[in-house]
Amino acid sequence: MPKSAGANLRTLLRVFYWTFAILVIATGTLAWWFIYRPLPQIDGNTSLPGLQHDVTVERDRWGVPHIRASSVEDLAEAQGYVMAQDRLWQMDLLRRVARGQLSEILGPRTLAIDKEFRTNGFARAAERDATLMDPESRKVMEAYARGVNQFIAQHKKSLPLEFSLLRYEPKPWQPSDTIAISGYMYRTLTNTWERELNRSKVAERAGPDRAKDLFSEEATMDHFVVGDPKVIDDGSQRSAADSEDDDDDDDMQPDTVLKASSSVAPNMAISESDADLTSALAESVQAFLAESKNDIRQGLGSNNWVVSGAHTATGKPLLANDTHLELMIPSIWYEIHLTAPGW
Repeated sequence: MPKSAGANLRTLLRVFYWTFAILVIATGTLAWWFIYRPLPQIDGNTSLPGLQHDVTVERDRWGVPHIRASSVEDLAEAQGYVMAQDRLWQMDLLRRVARGQLSEILGPRTLAIDKEFRTNGFARAAERDATLMDPESRKVMEAYARGVNQFIAQHKKSLPLEFSLLRYEPKPWQPSDTIAISGYMYRTLTNTWERELNRSKVAERAGPDRAKDLFSEEATMDHFVVGDPKVIDDGSQRSAADSEDDDDDDDMQPDTVLKASSSVAPNMAISESDADLTSALAESVQAFLAESKNDIRQGLGSNNWVVSGAHTATGKPLLANDTHLELMIPSIWYEIHLTAPGW
């Protein structure tokens, strides 16, 4: 091989090597900047101006924080700070869902979700409830919000990756945001709201007594698994697992129910126009419900087990709860251990 060719090859290899090294360093730097830099601080000290006394935060081997404080307010402020370290993106996303503000960051694809939650009015209810809280509860909620806001203020240049990708900063946290998220949780655990609206519309036109005749008020799950001594078991009670829908009557649209009702009870004082629930308002409501409907009925069934104190070692009753929640990563719950006098 000629010397010039060998020299050219060595030069090419050097260029390739340094180019590859620069790419690796740049990739590592970007990964640290956007992914690792925002990770929670798990050791050292942090100053929070609102704290009255020192607060200790320890994390166990699973990363669960254990917070010890001298007062409930300090405890709540530290909780807000630590939770924002771990979950700020999830917290901001959920409050946006509850307030109907997703489209501000995600665009028109989430307009339907925003319309649903703004119509439900969880944000309005949260603002109202925040003003009605007793003073002690409000102090705790405000302390928690201060902790969240301290974290946001101290980490504006190292917020979680999602904020960098979407190019926005979270707004200051308010006590009403915490309450609004409970409204979001309520919505995810409620799958009968369309049927309840239909019942209400029928009751409005036909009266509550007629509505009771038209809609079933019992479901198979109204009876205890061990049996209700007041109910004769004639085999008519079907299992919830035997059907995809445990309450077909409730799914009937109000206009269909009222028209059927008029044919059965022609003496009712309901004219054709009165009976027609597909007025401009009702049409928009039904269209909205159809668009936003999320059918989870086949997975219906949060449950509880209760054992009488007569059958326990302590003589006290035992309650086990199994709330069927959405599968989320991270989970809707946040595990934390809080210790303070009076808590």
